[in-house]
Amino acid sequence: MAVVAGVFAFQFMTATAEESEPEADLTPVSVEVPALEGEDAVICLALTATAPDTAGELPARPVEGGERASEFVLAYGDPAVVATCGAAAVEIEDTAPVFKLNGVCWFSEENGDGSSWVTLDRQVPVAVEFPAEFEQPSDVLNDLSTVIAEKVKAAETAPTGCA
Repeated sequence: MAVVAGVFAFQFMTATAEESEPEADLTPVSVEVPALEGEDAVICLALTATAPDTAGELPARPVEGGERASEFVLAYGDPAVVATCGAAAVEIEDTAPVFKLNGVCWFSEENGDGSSWVTLDRQVPVAVEFPAEFEQPSDVLNDLSTVIAEKVKAAETAPTGCA
C-alpha cells in the first residue's frame, strides 16, 4: 500500500512541477543577417553547422531574417540570446578588460537592452547579444567559445589582454 501511495505522490508532484514551469518560446527569432561572402561566409557556415543544440542549458531556436540567416546567426533560449558570425569588429584600448573563455578572447559592453560580447581574436568576429535578464552570460559563452575556437581561425593580431 505504501508503494502505491508513493508512486501516486510522485506522479502528482511531477505533473504539478510540469504545470508550474512556463514553456519557453522557441518560435523563430527575427535577426539581422550580415552580408558575408567568400572565406568569411564559409567559416561562419562551418560554425553554425556545428553549433551546439544548447548553450548554457538554453535550447537552440530557429532564426529568420533572410535567405542566409541560419548560416550566419544562432539563437538560444527565451528571451533569445543571439550570436552573429561576421559581426563588426570592435577596436579597444590595450587597457580595456577582456575575458578569455575556452580559448576565445571576448570584450563586453553594456547597452540599454542588455550586454553585447564580441570576439577579439578571431579571423571573423562573432558577437553575442544578451537580453537584460541575463546577469551572468559565462555559461552560454563557454559553450559557444568551444565551437568558435574549433571553427573560426585565430586572427593574426589580438589585443594585449588576449595573450
